[in-house]
Amino acid sequence: MSKAHEVFLQDLMRMPGIKSALLVNNRGEVLLSAGQFALNSQATVQMGVLLAQLSAVAEIEYNKVEEISMVFADGRITTFTNLDLMIETTYGTQEVFLILVSVPAANLPTMRMTVKVAADKLKKDRAVAGLRVSVSVLRRNLLTRDRLDATSWELLEAMNRA
Repeated sequence: MSKAHEVFLQDLMRMPGIKSALLVNNRGEVLLSAGQFALNSQATVQMGVLLAQLSAVAEIEYNKVEEISMVFADGRITTFTNLDLMIETTYGTQEVFLILVSVPAANLPTMRMTVKVAADKLKKDRAVAGLRVSVSVLRRNLLTRDRLDATSWELLEAMNRA
């Protein structure tokens, strides 16, 4: 993990209302995070996988999904899936997407603009600019019968038939 990615997350944490910023690979594994993320490690893993699956389902229906935002009782979770971000790990270079956890009233247009500017800055950093993946992992690989509950699987099958 490079210092540039940590700076990227810290830039995002400066936005008003942002509680946490996470970089998640296409398998739903949280690779890097910043902020006051209060969930335990098991819940964090589940959230990463569920948001990766949600973006995969959205891509099945709508082809390319830029952003998914959901409001819940204590805040908002916004996922930015097509930023073309790469991160170097011990297992090689991996594609990542961004998850921001914020207060419910967070300003989405400001969030979008800040994320795009910070992502462009990150991509221009010399430590990150040359990163490429040889094999792309598709989030759709998480949409298998053994990873979904029965209702979700039936819904996915119905979407595929439509």
